[in-house]
Amino acid sequence: VAAGDPRARAVWQEAVDALADGLVIGLTLLDPHTLIIGGGLAEAGETLFTPLRAAVTERITFQRLPRIVPAVLGDTAGCLGAGLLAWDLLSTDATEVSA
Repeated sequence: VAAGDPRARAVWQEAVDALADGLVIGLTLLDPHTLIIGGGLAEAGETLFTPLRAAVTERITFQRLPRIVPAVLGDTAGCLGAGLLAWDLLSTDATEVSA
């Protein structure tokens, strides 16, 4: 995409449009002030966020435009969540066995 390959840009725009469609549905239902985008896709930085903000802006009608920002933890959030879930399950199993 950054190199300007037309096929890559077309695929990227299709992905951005699909994400924007989903975000606008969530925006309509939940009216958040901020949309936080995480995971590997967010690692693309402004290559993602610039066209995504534009696509969301084009799609909203009566909704208030939220801030669209990358998650602070980036791609690490899923790993941390899985670790915390495992820790919680281990703690739960230990208390159930002793009870």
